Amino acid sequence: MRIFSKLAMVVTVATIIVGCAPTIQFVPFPDQMKQIEDPDKARIYVVRPTTFGGFISMKINDGEKLIGKTGPNGYLCWEREPGRMLLVGKSENTDKFPLMVEKGISYYIQQHVRMGLVIARNKLSLLTEEDGKAKVSKCKPPKVRQ
Repeated sequence: MRIFSKLAMVVTVATIIVGCAPTIQFVPFPDQMKQIEDPDKARIYVVRPTTFGGFISMKINDGEKLIGKTGPNGYLCWEREPGRMLLVGKSENTDKFPLMVEKGISYYIQQHVRMGLVIARNKLSLLTEEDGKAKVSKCKPPKVRQ
């Protein structure tokens, strides 16, 4: 029992020192005061509204293009050309979410975090605009690195 207590203490201290994984975006982050910057494009939000798996960042790709990495209670946002897209969430698993996007529309996708064998797994699902806006408003915007 004593060994378990020491292990728990070491894990707790390491957690405090390391902190949570940040949300980082590698593509331009649109002005959130505008509905959509370019009316010929669509806006995509990927929101991760949970602290579960907080030490693990999960990659988000738009097809082959790396958009960013989500951290707990964070979101990514970018604009893209209309048409077919394949949103890809990568962690212990890879979840692929096909979507047909139309110009002038904002799409909200939630990245669900699930327990995995080694690290957390992810699952992507489409949200309604109302639910998506509510979840984004409770999350932090990304750190942008281009």
